[in-house]
Amino acid sequence: MANATAITVNSLTAETVLTRPTADVLDTGTDAVTLPVTPDGDSHRLLLEFTNTAAAADTMTVSIDAGDLPPAQSQGLGATSFTVAQSAVRYIVVDSAQHMHDDGKIRVTITPAASKTQTATIRAYKLPK
Repeated sequence: MANATAITVNSLTAETVLTRPTADVLDTGTDAVTLPVTPDGDSHRLLLEFTNTAAAADTMTVSIDAGDLPPAQSQGLGATSFTVAQSAVRYIVVDSAQHMHDDGKIRVTITPAASKTQTATIRAYKLPK
């Protein structure tokens, strides 16, 4: 299977039930992969979900890359990084003031455990107002 080339944004609507959407998958290669996510409109309500699907006790690292100034007024805070252990799920609401690039994208870099294959699924949700 080929790695995803971008992260799909799934819009949520208030008072509407959503079936869990299909994830974007990384399952090939041992190098870090950077994927763009393009929030449409207000990017302050973007929730990202990361799942480590490794079969062994391998921990991956996720980094929400620092944005460009402008538009990211808080880009000087740098990237936001965290780890995801085997079979774990992590969520983060992204601050566009720190992570938005001048092309309207937010970039996410996923690094597998040393010498291990990528084992990630990613979902993005745009939260309603």
